[in-house]
Amino acid sequence: MVGATGLIGSSLLHRLVESNLYSAIYVMARSAAPERYAHRIASGQLCWLTFDDQLPASIDHFFCALGTTQKVAGKTGLERVDRELVVQSAQQALGAGASLISIVSAQGANAHSAFFYNRIKGKMEQDVEALNSFAAHFWQPSVLLGEREEHRLAESLAACFLRWPLPVNVRARPGSQVASAMLKAARSVQPGCFRFKVSDIDNFNKEK
Repeated sequence: MVGATGLIGSSLLHRLVESNLYSAIYVMARSAAPERYAHRIASGQLCWLTFDDQLPASIDHFFCALGTTQKVAGKTGLERVDRELVVQSAQQALGAGASLISIVSAQGANAHSAFFYNRIKGKMEQDVEALNSFAAHFWQPSVLLGEREEHRLAESLAACFLRWPLPVNVRARPGSQVASAMLKAARSVQPGCFRFKVSDIDNFNKEK
């Protein structure tokens, strides 16, 4: 897993370690592991790595919630993180045998979009799809709700408007719901490339 400390990623990691679906979870991150996971690391269930470390020889599934903003990283940094680092990490996981590549993208992801952010996400999806994994899941939520380490005023304002009665695929959803859907989708992996929108995320969360 990469992107384990953000809004979706932190929720997904919590669900992964509590699910007991995987004998070990490997996280590649730029920051140190949160203290609450010290006992998981001590037991060997969770392994906290840097991006320079080697993955084990056998990986089942790859999850990615990695991302930054243009405000924080600039255009160059945004492309480096949201496209290049995502693709490199996916490629490394596939090299270790991963059958599923599950990545948080964005609503409106399009390699030919007039908007830089959507264009980067679209190019990332194209690059990952070209890796020809057994299964690829791209998650395309709208604005995300939840507490972040950094305050994003534009998203906070948008979240006030992107609710009912707007079309479902543009409605805001908690990051935890995206994380829940990602894990549920990984329980029964089918071959192919799938792009999941807000309505799909809602449907996964209706499952028991």
